[in-house]
Amino acid sequence: MSCYHKILLFALAIAMSLGSAAKAEPSLTGRILWVVDGDTLKVVTSSWDLITVRVYGVDCPESSQPYGWWARLHTAGAALGREARLEPVERDRYGRLVARVIVKGESLGELLVRDGYAWVYDRYCNRPSCDKLRSLETQARRKEKGLWAEPDPIPPWRWRRGERPDSGWRFW
Repeated sequence: MSCYHKILLFALAIAMSLGSAAKAEPSLTGRILWVVDGDTLKVVTSSWDLITVRVYGVDCPESSQPYGWWARLHTAGAALGREARLEPVERDRYGRLVARVIVKGESLGELLVRDGYAWVYDRYCNRPSCDKLRSLETQARRKEKGLWAEPDPIPPWRWRRGERPDSGWRFW
């Protein structure tokens, strides 16, 4: 085996071990200290680390978007100050821990979707648990819960790209 092949195999072994270490992040427990927005939390872990957690599989309306404030209040009512089990999925591009958040035995993501305060984030939701989220979203749409009471709510990923409803005349 040439020196080039040995170096390549060594680099591959290191990359594989680093990748598996990131994916095998263990479950954490902590207390939810702050609700940044409907799907983003500040959590102090049992080891006293303060981390930012993004709820896996869902996307709540932005704060400036219709129902954004209500999504944040709904999350706060369900989770603020409570103990949570965090089941890590990955780290996002901002360094936040993306995790399933379990509060009092219930998935926070499922609660938000079921009650009409979040969309399933299909672009990133690719685990078997996402099937349940999609079913809950369908039911919330059918029952016109939360944001689904609006005729054509704009998903947050489109809102962030600048899509806004044409509201006609504005007086300011």
